[in-house]
Amino acid sequence: MVRDHIERERPLLVLLDEAHRRIPVLRQELQAAPCQLRGSLTAADSRTPAHDEVVELQLPFLDWLPDAHRERAARFLKDSDATLSRTPQALLPALMTEQTYDGLPPSPRFARRLSPDALSAGRLAAAVEHLFAHDRQPCAAAGHRSGAGR
Repeated sequence: MVRDHIERERPLLVLLDEAHRRIPVLRQELQAAPCQLRGSLTAADSRTPAHDEVVELQLPFLDWLPDAHRERAARFLKDSDATLSRTPQALLPALMTEQTYDGLPPSPRFARRLSPDALSAGRLAAAVEHLFAHDRQPCAAAGHRSGAGR
């Protein structure tokens, strides 16, 4: 469904957290993962001794998106980090969205959920509908945690 939305330029909102967060997993979980999945993950932290039960992984950043969209997402994260660093938390919105401009494809759009507790599924769906109000096609929201986009 996500690939279809991207290919047909249908409304798609991608929620981003961080680009390079490290994810702790049990070594046995990693060893039990399918070979194809293990091969696509960034190698375990080289600082983690081989006998430790917990290893840290860095998941590929939005590897399911075409390069141009992935670069836009990384730029949005960098720009929003700068905004977040200079804005008091009390003045931040629950959802920070990528600004639109001429020449920017209408979809996908990127956003950061700054107050997860303030955004129920219904409120988030309403935000998606509002952000893509100009487009009458069915909307979709894709969640992204920890840089994985999965």
